[in-house]
Order: sequence, then C-alpha cells, then structure tokens
Amino acid sequence: MHAPKSESVAEPGPGHQKTGGLPSIGGAYFALAILFAMNLLNYVDRYAFFAVGKQIQDELVISDARFGILGTAFMLVYTLISPLTGWLGDRYHRRRLLAGGVALWSLATVGTAFSTNYSHMFIWRAILGIGEASYGVIAPALLSDLFPVKKRGRALGIYYLALPLGTALGYVAGGVIAARLGWRSVFYVVGIPGLVAALAGLVILDPGRGASEESSTDGKENRPKLRDYIELFRTPTFVYNTAGMAAVTFATGAYVTWGSIFYQRVRGMSLEQTNVWIGGLLAMAGLIGIAMGTFLADLSLKVTRRGYLILAMLVVFSAIPLGVGAILLSDRRSSLGCLFGASVLMSMVLGPCNTVTANVVPANRRAAGFALFIFLMHVFGDIASPPLLGWVSEYLGQPSVASSSIGRFFASIGASPVDGTNLTVAMLSVAPVLGLAAFFFLLGSRHLPRDQERVRATAKPTDAEVDPYFH
Repeated sequence: MHAPKSESVAEPGPGHQKTGGLPSIGGAYFALAILFAMNLLNYVDRYAFFAVGKQIQDELVISDARFGILGTAFMLVYTLISPLTGWLGDRYHRRRLLAGGVALWSLATVGTAFSTNYSHMFIWRAILGIGEASYGVIAPALLSDLFPVKKRGRALGIYYLALPLGTALGYVAGGVIAARLGWRSVFYVVGIPGLVAALAGLVILDPGRGASEESSTDGKENRPKLRDYIELFRTPTFVYNTAGMAAVTFATGAYVTWGSIFYQRVRGMSLEQTNVWIGGLLAMAGLIGIAMGTFLADLSLKVTRRGYLILAMLVVFSAIPLGVGAILLSDRRSSLGCLFGASVLMSMVLGPCNTVTANVVPANRRAAGFALFIFLMHVFGDIASPPLLGWVSEYLGQPSVASSSIGRFFASIGASPVDGTNLTVAMLSVAPVLGLAAFFFLLGSRHLPRDQERVRATAKPTDAEVDPYFH
C-alpha cells in the first residue's frame, strides 16, 4: 500500500538499502542535516585554498599562469568524473559512494598541507575533484528520494544554502588560521571534520530510488542516451541559456580564484583582512541574491512569459559597471562595495536559469539536460577562466608590454603592473564576457515561451499535475 499523500517525508521503499550491515539512524530531516553539513564542508574545503593562494604561490614559487591551472585542475576532474559517478549512483549503494566521496575529498584536503612543490599540489587538487564529484551528484538525488515533491523544493533550498555560507566560511577560516598558524594548518583544520561527516553518511536513511514518487523503479527506461543529448541542442532556449550561464560562471570562477590574491597584491590588504571581508561579503551577497532572484523571477512572469531570462539579462548587464568599479577603484571600501553589489546581482541568476533548464527539457530527459547543462557550464566557464586570467596577468606584466601603447593605456585608467604581473587588467577581461552573457540571455528569452509550450504540450496530464515546474 502506498503512503498517504500528506506524508511529509518518504518512507523506506522496496529499494531501501543497508550499507555494510549498518542500520539507518534518524529520518529524512536527520539525513538533510548531515547532507547540509557535508555540502558546507565541501565549499569550505574548496575555497579555503583560494583564500591562501598568495601564500602558496610565495612559498612554492608558483606563477600566476600555473596557479590558474591549479584552480582548473579541481573543476576539470570534477566535471569529467561527474557523469561516471552519476552512472554509479544509479546502480550501486549510494551511502557507500557518498561516504567514500566525502572521505576522499577530506583526505585530499589534509594531503594538500603536505605539498612541497607544484606537482604535489596539482595531484591533491585533482583528487579533491574526484571526491567532490562522487558526493555532488549523489546527494541531490538522495534528497529527492527522501522528500516528496511538495517538500522537495524547500529541502533542496536548505541544502544549497551551504554554497554562500561555505564559501564565506572557507575564506574567513582560511584567512584567520593562515595569519596565525600558516597556510598548511588551514588544510588540517578544514579537512578533518569531513572524515567525521563521511562516517555519518554511512548510517543516514536511504529510502530507495523513486521512493518519494511511491515507486521502486530502477529508472532504466529513463536513463539518457546519446540521442537525448543531441536533441537538446535543437532547443534554442537551452542552448542560449547554457551559453549565458557558462559566461556567468567564467566570471564567478575568475573572481573566486583571483579575488583574494588581487586585494592582497594590488590593494595591499593583509591576508586576514582580505579574506574576512571577502568571505562576509560573499555570504551576504549569496543569500540576498538567491532570495531576490527567486522573488523577482516569479514577479517577472506577471509581466512577460520571457521574464526569467529577461531578468537574467538585466541583472548581469547591471553587474558589469559594478564589477569594473570593484577592480579599478583604489579606495578599498568603494571597491568592496562594488564587489558586493556585483555579487548580489550575479547570484540572482541561479534560480531563474536553473528553472529555465527544467522548463524547456521534457521530464524524461531532465537528468540528461541538467548533466549537459552543468558539463558545458563548467567547461566553458570556471575551467577556462582561472588559467586564462593567469596567462593575461603574466603577459601584460612584462616590461616590454607594460611600456607599449596598450600598456600605457591600461596604466592611464589605473591598471598598472604590480610585481611583474598585471592582475588588474586580467580581472577587467571579465567585463566583456558578462556582456556576452546578457546578450545570450536576451536571445534565449525570445524562444522561451515557445520552447516551454512544446514541453507542456508533450507532457502527460499527470506529469503537469505533479511537476512543480509547470505551475
């Protein structure tokens, strides 16, 4: 007999699994708490590295170009491994895979503290990507099975709040700990708690695949095939929305990787001061931006059916002058104020653009749609930007280039080389990319109503009734 419709959480279904003979502890909300803690530590581990980037560069003698590659190593491995871990997560014990991924990235974080050269650092960052890919794909799927449709959005919203909070905590903890104990101590402090979380992951509830939909299917009939990916490229809104998000991710990846180093090297701020400020600003900006994006996106639909992407276009375009001001203004408060404003606006696109992807991809292809969306967004976004900006910084910092006409022009607007690099100009290169993002969103908005109607027309009545994206 099926569970009552009013049930707030999913009961263990036929697919419920025992992991290594260990019983489940707690229910769905206990599992949510553990998964939230894991996600929080995920972002703490990821961004503590960038908080102490300058100290790592100085001690291990790593150039800007090579440091940019370190920033990419993690995300490249994460993006390439994610499809494999998704395949494994659909077939094998999810709690084992989940706990194993968390343990692996935590060990890689601790291992980073033992790096004595560039090669060691590169290996540990790559292993970190494997661990996070194992966790990052399985956790949202597990949450979807723990909570029914009416509760799922709230649960996932709580889960993703770890993004701005973990990012901020990573910067703040990295700056404070490194200022007192050195950069290596940072990775001990932020890495070890993940091992405790991994143990907890072995005993959380796994109700079985499809439990929240009151089914025990293994999903074989819905697994994406190659033709499903190809078909997505024939949906204009999907293509333009993905291109726009890739450009936005290019910008955010650049700021995350180089922001702390920029304020220390160019603006002369201390390690601790830089990361406390950046961490606090990013946390507030993320929370405010995500909330505002959700509210204004729903409000925009009352004005036009193109509202989601029109909103994305407007906020990204508005972020460009603020982003430029954050880089060029020499006054620290003004610069950080512009950075905060730009970060709020950039955070506002997350909800609308992810919803657009769900709205223009049929339900039986939605997993394939999000897999391709995420893959392309990272490949052309934050995988590309860190090494590119590192190369630009080194090239334009050369004396021969600095003394040329283009070098003198940049110097006239306040973008002069510092310590043989020109990170200021490298950061400014993000502005035209954001212009492209706004343009792509505008183009996508023209096709959005038609592509949504096509999905609505092909959906079964029962799909539209239970799928929140159709409301």
